[in-house]
Amino acid sequence: MAWESTKENLLAQLAERIEVRGDQEHREDLHRLAEKFFGRFPPEDMRDRSPENIYGCLYGLLRFMDNWETAAPKVRIFNPDIQTHGWESKYTVLVLLCPEMPFCVASVRGELNRRNIKIHTIASCNLATTRDSDGRLQQVVAGHTQEESQSNESLMYFEVGRHSHPETLAELRDTLTDILIEVTVVVSDFPAVRERLRNAI
Repeated sequence: MAWESTKENLLAQLAERIEVRGDQEHREDLHRLAEKFFGRFPPEDMRDRSPENIYGCLYGLLRFMDNWETAAPKVRIFNPDIQTHGWESKYTVLVLLCPEMPFCVASVRGELNRRNIKIHTIASCNLATTRDSDGRLQQVVAGHTQEESQSNESLMYFEVGRHSHPETLAELRDTLTDILIEVTVVVSDFPAVRERLRNAI
């Protein structure tokens, strides 16, 4: 209960910061992203986080989502710091964006575990967005629908043991990208495989 109360208080202060500091064109998207992402954030992992820091994190997530030119997964690995990113963390952060599908979080977690990379926090959410023809984010949609004009996406966030030079983790980034592509193929093929199995019985 104490952690839930801490989370509620932080999210209330986050909403206030969005109203005061968020650009008008981004304000609604920030509110919707905050509801989706931090609504699923583990309450116990909200400890020791300041409203200012989670606001910076939220804005960074929105910027990360802003430009997605292809359906290929988008992966970023970095050490957040105030001067560069507007927020900070004692961990190395992985942010991933891919088409909404099952098994994506488990697949990423499995690869990190295989490499003995200690995971401190996992958060994820499914989002509906609208994008222009170049993949630029137009809107984070309230709710979750199946309209053809919308893009249904999975946003994943991991905090792992800090790496002093995250730029050396390019191979990990590429591997995670390949894994998510493989998951996409398997999930996409599953209905056809199931139908063939049904016909074979």
